[in-house]
Amino acid sequence: MRTRFLDTCNLDSPKGLRLALLAIALLPTLRIPSEAQTFNTLYAFTGESSAYPTSLTKGRDSKLYGAASGQSVFGFAGEAFDVTTAGNFVPLHLFDVSHGSDPTGGVLLSTDGAFYGTTPSGGSAGQFGYGVLYRLTPSGQFAVIHNFAGGAEGAYPFAPPIEASDGNLYGTTAGAPGFGSTIYRYDSSGNFTTLVQLQQSQGANIVAPLVQGSDGDLYGVAQAGGTQNCGSIFKLTSAGTLLYARSFPCGFGGSYPNGPLVQAPDGNFYGTTDAGGSRAAVFGTIFRMTPAGVLSRLHNFQGAPNDGAYPIGPLTLATDGNLYGATPSGGASYSGSIFKISTSGAYTQLYSFNLNEAFGAGYALIQDTSGLLYGTSQEGGPNGVGTVYSFDMGFGPFITFVLPSGKVAQEAQILGQGLTGATSVTFNGTAASFSVTSDTFMTAVVPSGATTGKVVVTTPGGTLTSNVNFRILQ
Repeated sequence: MRTRFLDTCNLDSPKGLRLALLAIALLPTLRIPSEAQTFNTLYAFTGESSAYPTSLTKGRDSKLYGAASGQSVFGFAGEAFDVTTAGNFVPLHLFDVSHGSDPTGGVLLSTDGAFYGTTPSGGSAGQFGYGVLYRLTPSGQFAVIHNFAGGAEGAYPFAPPIEASDGNLYGTTAGAPGFGSTIYRYDSSGNFTTLVQLQQSQGANIVAPLVQGSDGDLYGVAQAGGTQNCGSIFKLTSAGTLLYARSFPCGFGGSYPNGPLVQAPDGNFYGTTDAGGSRAAVFGTIFRMTPAGVLSRLHNFQGAPNDGAYPIGPLTLATDGNLYGATPSGGASYSGSIFKISTSGAYTQLYSFNLNEAFGAGYALIQDTSGLLYGTSQEGGPNGVGTVYSFDMGFGPFITFVLPSGKVAQEAQILGQGLTGATSVTFNGTAASFSVTSDTFMTAVVPSGATTGKVVVTTPGGTLTSNVNFRILQ
């Protein structure tokens, strides 16, 4: 399986069990009926220049951007790419070890129009480097902006950074032996600062990006460490003050969170653990956490054939108010599944992959502004090295933001479709001035008197409402 950092850290079921499930997946398979839901493979990786894709990010031009890691058997160090929603694939950058190797976490779209990402290895020290932070334009212009030095500065950044409301980038590193995981800041002037180095009892092996909560603070998950060595959730200010670290209890309470948190309109955070739960503590859980750090379980994965297993990615809040995700294993075909869950815990397995479609599809689903869900599988597909796929739940179009917060008189960047000819933009009912750049990208000035809430764009095709609130900063 392509969850090498999980196997290396020995954080879930034995690799032999995963390989056995893969063997079962080669047998004739069954399919769970999906009513109006439609699955479509957009692109199958070939292994010639890239393989094993991770998370996707929507660009200003409506394309999906991502990274695919390499493997020595193929003789390459990974690739950044874009792919259209029609499945047209374009390589943007081939990694060469000295400028980073084996990208595993996707990329971030920033308000400067570029993408930022990391590699957990390679860099100026070659194949034994501690990883890099890089910048990539949509046209493929690439630059390493920081080489990680290891030790107290941090090492092995698996996840891309996030852009916070202050305009700075914040990211995480897994940490090197003898040194803890770190949280860093990279500001608009190019200054790199290590904000926090976690102690083992606070959390270790951070492989997921941070999220910024509605309170402005940063939240993250650590795959290991904590008081029980089963992982933790931590909260800190943008200045680097650690506010708390909550440890997972192991066993029934869940173990080894991998994907980032997502905050729902109810103010709570939701996520997954790769292990733990009610079935011999091996199939994983979905959990809820209050802003104060109180944890509770919403779902225990049951494994094949009626449920998924080993969720390693985050949940996605869709426009219907439910949370969606994918698992790399389980399902009717033992090849993984797509599921949804409400914030109250009502759970449904929506789709079971077969091996020709996907396997190891545990990374993030994203909802495109067309309404469709898109995701990747790290293995499976006709060439066995991963796919990009879409999943149609019948949701309508909407708008979203590059950065969902800003002050009055600042510019908000809006992503959508059918924006050409827009006649109005309102921030929670207050009219704003705006400028349409393309059919899929526009900007609007946050108006005086605006309050936190939905943004609505009126277009020739109808009104488009934002999927999240735009937060007005003071």
